[in-house]
Amino acid sequence: MKDLLKELDKLSYAIDKQLRETVDDLAKKALKDVELAIAMTQTVTENSLEVQNYRIDIVEHEFAGRKKKFYNIIDTEINETLQTELGLFETALAMVKAYMLGKSNTIQELENHDMEYCNALYEVYMHKNNKYLIEDISLAKIDNATRKLQEAKQKIIRKL
Repeated sequence: MKDLLKELDKLSYAIDKQLRETVDDLAKKALKDVELAIAMTQTVTENSLEVQNYRIDIVEHEFAGRKKKFYNIIDTEINETLQTELGLFETALAMVKAYMLGKSNTIQELENHDMEYCNALYEVYMHKNNKYLIEDISLAKIDNATRKLQEAKQKIIRKL
């Protein structure tokens, strides 16, 4: 039994050493890899996601007669709101990445794409709720607005 405990102790020490080395390697790589840094430093709660010194708050607002989740970005280091009411979580995450990399032109592009997305989503919601339009016209408008919605979202996802 004593020999078995010694072997378990040796094994435990080896595992602890390997774990520490792996964590150290990941920390070094995260200094150069923003996506790895995001994955390693994020803290998720029910209403927010925190990555390094940025927090994405999830807020619900009335939108085209419905409740919709929007996303605000806060710089927790200076306690300043950088973005409000972004329509997609993907936009918020891509913006946090851009802020971390100091890419201000990307942030402006993402703002524009998110606005396109929100406008198209509003159009879809309104057409789906409009009972006074002829059904064929309404379906065509819904299809067109849905296409715009997907195009805007794809532009944002390509920035991630």
